[in-house]
Formats: sequence, structure tokens, C-alpha cells
Amino acid sequence: MKRIIDLSHDIFHQMPVFPADPAVGVLKHHDYQNGYFVSQVIFGTHTGTHIDVPIHKLKGGKSIDEVPIDAFVGKAYVMDLTSLKPLEEIGRKHLDPYAEKLKNINAVIIKTGWASHFGKDDFFTSFPGLSEEAVDWLAEHEIRLIALESPSVNAIKHAEIHTLLLEKEIYIVESIANVEQIKNDYVELFAVPLKLKGLDGSPVRAFAIEE
Repeated sequence: MKRIIDLSHDIFHQMPVFPADPAVGVLKHHDYQNGYFVSQVIFGTHTGTHIDVPIHKLKGGKSIDEVPIDAFVGKAYVMDLTSLKPLEEIGRKHLDPYAEKLKNINAVIIKTGWASHFGKDDFFTSFPGLSEEAVDWLAEHEIRLIALESPSVNAIKHAEIHTLLLEKEIYIVESIANVEQIKNDYVELFAVPLKLKGLDGSPVRAFAIEE
């Protein structure tokens, strides 16, 4: 029997966002005065559980509407790296034991347990992240979609690691939730964004399907 696991954080008024990102505002536009309820939502393109595409770091890179929709879906291996410490970088030594698991796989969910820090002071500052050699490793293994519990790819070198990933057209889903609810090693991962013309990212309703 199929199971669907929601991997997304709620989006709500004044929710935690990455430092310097736009605040989230949820406003009532119509509150049943005319018989219906309509809201206005103001948020940045990297709010909550979201995806990054090349134009985020590469001038002239693909925008969210230019990336084929099948790039946001893939058969994913759930990689257990819950032993990582805060600020620890993921290197080849962490990834090599999983190399044989990635045959005919184009996506990876990196399980660190960091989503449990959501709403805490250290969520945006102390998370484990990818190193330069991890980016090369993922590209060598033809991974095209990664999903992380952390709010970015590296707490210290986030700009550099973002650029390296997006240069290789490895799309990045950040701030996923509920990874601990996944029971299988392999799932179908869906992280489909809004079709925002010319833009650099989008919140997603990410989910995994277990067979």
C-alpha cells in the first residue's frame, strides 16, 4: 500500500525565515463580508520548504519557469547522515558508503534530523552542510535533485556551495520536514514549485511516496 509523507513546513504569518530574506505576511482580504474568504500572502521566493534554481546564483541561468517540470520529481534514496554534528561538512567519507545505493537514482534526501531545530535560534546558523567535494560526488553519481532538512546548503559557505550545485544543474530543495516519518530507503520525491516567470525559486509542497 502506498504511503504519502508530507515533507513541507507550514507557511504562516511571521514564520521564521533566513536572515535578510523577506518577512512572511498573511493578510485577510475578504472575511466573508461578501460570502467568501480570500487572503493575501506576501513572501520571499525562498520561504519555508522551497527550491532553488540556477538564476538564484547564476546571472542568465534558468529561472523557475524554464526548468522542465520533471526536474522537480525523482526516485530518491534516503541517505541517513543523522550522526553529523552542527556545522559539520558532508564529505566523500560520508557519501562513499552509499555509492552502490544510487544506481538508477537521480535524487537524494539527506536525513540529518535538523528539521527538529526549526523555530530554534540555531536553525539558520549551525546546521551541517555540503562541502565542495560533496558537490563533485553528487555530480559524479548523476544526482540532479537534492533535498535537505537544513535551510541552506552550508552555514558558512552557502553562497559558494549554492553556486557549485547550480552550475551543475543540481536543483536544491531546502528546509524539508518529517523525514523521520519515511520508513523505506527509496521513495518517489516530488518538490514542484509555483510556475513563477523569471524567478529564482519558489516554496514547494514537497512530499514522498513510499510503495
